[in-house]
Amino acid sequence: MAGYSVSVRRGDIEVTVHAGTVEEALASLGELKRVLEAAEVELRPKAPAAVTVSVRRRGRSETVLAQEIIEAHLLPAGYFSAPRSTADVRDEIQRVSGLRLQSRKVSQALGILYKKGRLRRTGTKGEYRYVAV
Repeated sequence: MAGYSVSVRRGDIEVTVHAGTVEEALASLGELKRVLEAAEVELRPKAPAAVTVSVRRRGRSETVLAQEIIEAHLLPAGYFSAPRSTADVRDEIQRVSGLRLQSRKVSQALGILYKKGRLRRTGTKGEYRYVAV
């Protein structure tokens, strides 16, 4: 029995469909495209996990965002095992989340975590350094 094959290649991925007639081969082109696109998505290299920050309401304060990122990502990762300034913490928040927060908002978040007993601080006002408890 004579048959027809149609193959499509994108990069390293090739998908082939076999059909008994030309009409069947042509009719399956849409499915062939769908399979190829699904294979590309499945085989695409995975990007490293990024920090995501969910925004549950409009007008969410930067202080709350900074506090959540510190509690969810920086504290568990041991970032505060060495004393860190507000500028250090602000830069690290930007690195892990992509958010560039105001220095005073990061400072407020650090102050809240200090009052909660999650962080200790050394130094004088305006020059505090924060470490994990």
